[in-house]
Amino acid sequence: MIERHYKTRELAELLGLHPETIRRAAQRGELESIRIGMDRIYAESAVKRWLDGNRDRATAAAAHGNGHTRASTNRKEAA
Repeated sequence: MIERHYKTRELAELLGLHPETIRRAAQRGELESIRIGMDRIYAESAVKRWLDGNRDRATAAAAHGNGHTRASTNRKEAA
């Protein structure tokens, strides 16, 4: 059976992410991709693995209380 593949912009829209988020995950090797010319395409199975891996990391971080959340340090002091 032929597997579904997505272009970067298509996948970003589907997942509600910025296309650069998808590109960076691919550049870091977190999301498998295939380059065709200037385009990257992502197999549906690779996307599922990436999403499952992110869910597993988020669950583990929440359980240990050391998630990847950041507090803003850009608060202005009241005069």
